[in-house]
Amino acid sequence: MISLQNMKYMIEISRHQSISAAAKALYISQSTLSTAIKEVEQSLGILLFKRNSRGIELTYEGQDYLNHARDIVEQADYLERRYQHQKSIPMRFSVSTQRLPFSTMSFIKIVDEIGLDRYDIAIRECPTHEVIHDVATRRSEIGVMCINDHYLNTMQKLLDTSNLSFHILGKIKSYVFIRKLHPLAKKELLTLDDLKPYPFVTYDQGDDNLLHFSEEILFNEILDKNIHVIDRCTKIALVRGTDCFSIGPDLTNSDGDKMHSKLNEIQTIEFCESDQILHAGYIMRREHTLSDIGIRYITTLKAKINGLECNSY
Repeated sequence: MISLQNMKYMIEISRHQSISAAAKALYISQSTLSTAIKEVEQSLGILLFKRNSRGIELTYEGQDYLNHARDIVEQADYLERRYQHQKSIPMRFSVSTQRLPFSTMSFIKIVDEIGLDRYDIAIRECPTHEVIHDVATRRSEIGVMCINDHYLNTMQKLLDTSNLSFHILGKIKSYVFIRKLHPLAKKELLTLDDLKPYPFVTYDQGDDNLLHFSEEILFNEILDKNIHVIDRCTKIALVRGTDCFSIGPDLTNSDGDKMHSKLNEIQTIEFCESDQILHAGYIMRREHTLSDIGIRYITTLKAKINGLECNSY
């Protein structure tokens, strides 16, 4: 097996085109480099260098080897720099979330309040199964989810298998989201019969086994017009630009319309037929102790949910 150190030696010899010059630059003996060359050549079964009147030069096989060796050495150096850098960073935090605007707004507030010169934090909006996977594999400290009341117990059992716990922060109703130019825009209440003629834009969960754990409302009947998307921006664009509708706990919850003032604004209308309540909260590993920023994020998250919820815990 070729060592990383020998790869570095070969790169240095190639750069100087001289064993003696490379040895001087590395502050080691020429015999050490000569031994390294023999070890690499014997391991690979090829000739790396050949002598000429000016010193040594790479063979065709040697050049091919050096091309790959440089990539490996550069990656190794990057990894070393990366983790040395991370050790010096005073704050690291990651949260994974279903496509929920209030969780993103909570993250934005935390970023605005950090007050540090250096930090490394992340937020991932993704389907439910990825939220669970991220927290279970320690990619994220916290996972934010809304779970339908009908499937809450099933979700708790699923989380138990990954040693995760779900901490509920509040209950949220579902609403209909349509553009202000929509034919139904003047109604104060909407029924499923009202909505059936129009396309329903919904999130693709990416895992049919977790379809019932969507952050959206679930219908007991299949609608005729369905559009599946994977991100919130696409859903917002479709609702703004077409007669599509979306149903859920929240869609924009931001100042986005101020940035896109020439686009159709989205309005919220109560959906009067649904008795489905979404439990909003976060998941975490059972053995995990929340970081300071994790605690601050959850405090902010609960305040955002309080502004939406229909019945506080």
